[in-house]
Amino acid sequence: MLIYFIGYLAAGKAKWGKKLAKELGYDFVDTREMMMEVSGFTFVELLRNKELFIKLEQVAMDEVLKMKNTVVATSELLPCRGNNMEIMNKTGLTFYLRAGLGCIMMRVGKNTNKYPMLRGIDPDFIPDFIRMELENRKPFYEKAKIEYLARELNMEKLLKLIKDHS
Repeated sequence: MLIYFIGYLAAGKAKWGKKLAKELGYDFVDTREMMMEVSGFTFVELLRNKELFIKLEQVAMDEVLKMKNTVVATSELLPCRGNNMEIMNKTGLTFYLRAGLGCIMMRVGKNTNKYPMLRGIDPDFIPDFIRMELENRKPFYEKAKIEYLARELNMEKLLKLIKDHS
């Protein structure tokens, strides 16, 4: 079984993905890490080359589809490209970790350098940028089989949601 965590930055996809994989005895992969490993570039370098980023995102997706018993943390845009959401819904259980603007801003805080997508953006504009990005991605993210508020998630709830949807 494949379990995909999707959502915006700082939603906790990798954090919950790792915890769930450990709990289930599954493998864990992060498509962003896969992209960096294949290319040898940092995530910041990948973001500077949109064509390469999109190509590597698809390479990572193709590799994930060969896996079994794996929890996957996707890049923020992977569910929004082509028919990736449909493919993920057909091949596994998709879990949208929904984080609102307040939650994201609290998690990001003043440490925007930790998040390559936010580098170079005027700090006063970051909330508007995130709000716009969330709106653009929402139609894709909401195609997930499970949607849950990131700030309210715990392992007991996560396991119950997965059991109820398996």
